[in-house]
Amino acid sequence: MFEISIILTISTLFLIISISSVSATTSVPDVTKQQHSLLSIVSVRNNTSFDLNELTILVDNTITKFNVTQTCSNETAIYIHGFNKDKNDAGEEFNRIQTSLNDNSYKIPLIGFSWKSNVLWPQAKANAINSGEELAKFIYKFKETCPNTNIHIIAHSLGAAVVENTLNNLVKYLDLKNINNTSKIIKSVHLLGAAINNELIMNNTPFGNAINDKVEKFYNLYNPEDDGLEANRLIEKHNPLGSVGAPNQNVPTNYKDINVLNEIPALSDADGDGNLEECFEDYGLALKKGDNHCGYIGFREPFSNSLIDDGAIDVVVRDWRNP
Repeated sequence: MFEISIILTISTLFLIISISSVSATTSVPDVTKQQHSLLSIVSVRNNTSFDLNELTILVDNTITKFNVTQTCSNETAIYIHGFNKDKNDAGEEFNRIQTSLNDNSYKIPLIGFSWKSNVLWPQAKANAINSGEELAKFIYKFKETCPNTNIHIIAHSLGAAVVENTLNNLVKYLDLKNINNTSKIIKSVHLLGAAINNELIMNNTPFGNAINDKVEKFYNLYNPEDDGLEANRLIEKHNPLGSVGAPNQNVPTNYKDINVLNEIPALSDADGDGNLEECFEDYGLALKKGDNHCGYIGFREPFSNSLIDDGAIDVVVRDWRNP
């Protein structure tokens, strides 16, 4: 019996050593060599106008960051932040929306569009116009390189003004290039708490026509309780698209309003940094659902960075999955 035990022990030891040896020598695919980060940042903060060479380098670098073999992805999302965001604030939002997308089991290459919005309100509106022109150039060049990649745009707050000018400039840009101007170059657009006049969306306006001509599906995620848009209403003396939706008049056939009030929990400090005055919370604390203007892309646990709610991103993902 003693001899049998020794034999069994030796056999077991030999088996463990053999398995360890096989495991150590087995080739494991290095996925990091093929797939890089799913987040790339395109910034116009220090560059007011891209020339052709800069655009080419920017697009190539973006594609390479997503995949080292420079293989174009099936789809790519572009997120545009809103008013009063510096470089670090924008980076936090890019990370938070990517986390919310992952929370919905939707992994997609994400381009964060960083523009100079941390200026006084009138200048921010002017910057949105210029930034939209540059984003239009980037999208055109990107689609020239990756014609089969579906582009989804998500924009928050004053980022909607960037979208407006992006689409308007895409129409002009494609005209100048003598390209078939009936192509739907953008797969979908989602506006979140849009801080623009709701009359801009109507048919036979430049924006309305651009939506019809250049976008397959256009969604406006509005919220009647948004405190930030109440401030926007008082300042601009208009009806914010993100607060009331489109007017009861003709709108593009591919346009849809979605009320997301119940997607925004009664929480302050969406980015979890402890500052309650950076997103109109000094105007009014988030005491009920829908109040928080910065919660559309999700909420972080205070001081921990962990996601506690995905805001309205589940609605965006649902629309992507069921267009």
